[in-house]
Amino acid sequence: MKRAVGIIIKDNKILLIWRIKNGQEYFVFPGGSVEEGESIRNAVIREMKEELSIDIIIDRLLFKISVPKNKHDSGRISYFYLIKTYKGVPKLGGPEKERMNDDNQYYPEWKNLELIKTLENLYPEEAKNKVVKMIKK
Repeated sequence: MKRAVGIIIKDNKILLIWRIKNGQEYFVFPGGSVEEGESIRNAVIREMKEELSIDIIIDRLLFKISVPKNKHDSGRISYFYLIKTYKGVPKLGGPEKERMNDDNQYYPEWKNLELIKTLENLYPEEAKNKVVKMIKK
């Protein structure tokens, strides 16, 4: 299975999803599964529209990683796209909004780019490390 992810950067900040799930709090990069017959690029466009209520323009593919199955991911290849341009105000929508309850919460949150290296609960960690290296360049 493949996952399409948006690395949304504006004004030296990055947009993350703050998750509260089964009593655990952590951050993830916004995105979701690529549907059958869908291109990865189209999936990231759709996911940003569904999850964050924004229309995006993809800058470029930054990297792809293979994420092993763990408590924060079902295990799949994830494609991370840089997004610098979008229309709309990011706010939760789509299936994530429908699934919200006391044990499963999603909150879009802007974080200072320089501070993401200090987030110990940003997953997947390999993606966080790649974004941190990208910022240093």
